[in-house]
Amino acid sequence: MEWARFRWIIRRTDILSNLKPNLPKNLEEISSTIPHPEGITLDDKDNIFVSSASTGNIFLVSKNDIKVHANTKGRPLGIAYSKKLNSLIAADAARKSVLRISLGNASISVLCREYEDMDLNGPSDLIITENEEIIFTDPIRNPFPNPCISPVYKIPKSNKIETFLTDLAFPSGIANIDSKVYISETRANRLVVMEDNQSDEIIEPQMFRRFADPGYPDGITVDDDKNIYQTLPGIGAIAVINSDGEMTEIYHMESWKPSNIHYHKEKFYVTDRLGSRIFRFSK
Repeated sequence: MEWARFRWIIRRTDILSNLKPNLPKNLEEISSTIPHPEGITLDDKDNIFVSSASTGNIFLVSKNDIKVHANTKGRPLGIAYSKKLNSLIAADAARKSVLRISLGNASISVLCREYEDMDLNGPSDLIITENEEIIFTDPIRNPFPNPCISPVYKIPKSNKIETFLTDLAFPSGIANIDSKVYISETRANRLVVMEDNQSDEIIEPQMFRRFADPGYPDGITVDDDKNIYQTLPGIGAIAVINSDGEMTEIYHMESWKPSNIHYHKEKFYVTDRLGSRIFRFSK
């Protein structure tokens, strides 16, 4: 274990020595007071919601204020906005549940906590598809070098949880565009894609992009041009990948650890778990 840790330090040092500061366009810090920020999303009124993994709070960040909207009494990670439900949907690792958080009265209800009478591992991130299905990653959390082979689940309109994928090495971030679903396979250092999430056939995920160890891909978002923005907290970077899987840009600055990322109206919103900061930048 100590030798594996030593090799990880050497690899990370080598990669970082070759990375030069390259800041995204119009980068600005919009908050530095939310402890351990993780998930981030915006509603249709452009309000920013951020989950705090260490406090259980869901923060509402408006133009003039930051306040607590709700507390899950757990460890909320990924969050997504549902206009239809006027709610946030949250992946809570400590409660081992997918939660619905009302934007009206801040009430919290459990959408899912088990699969076939077995507790979930601890949901990490999620998406809401165009047909209102929820797809979420549910990684096992064991220390390195365990690959933490884990499932991804789907909650269809029937609310009966289904297996979406079974064997990914610590699935974490997730995003979708059209019928494609992209998933960060963190401990395999790769981004995989499901080409058609509506297919009734059994479709295996395909590798879309591999990253140098220790990138540890995490959060994902997709812009209007179908470019994928992938956070790489292991090296403090955000990779930009086109629809052919080619890396066209990599953003990096010292002393940050980008975790989750969300695209909204030509702006990107990023949580930095190292400095408890929220950043915004332009395309």
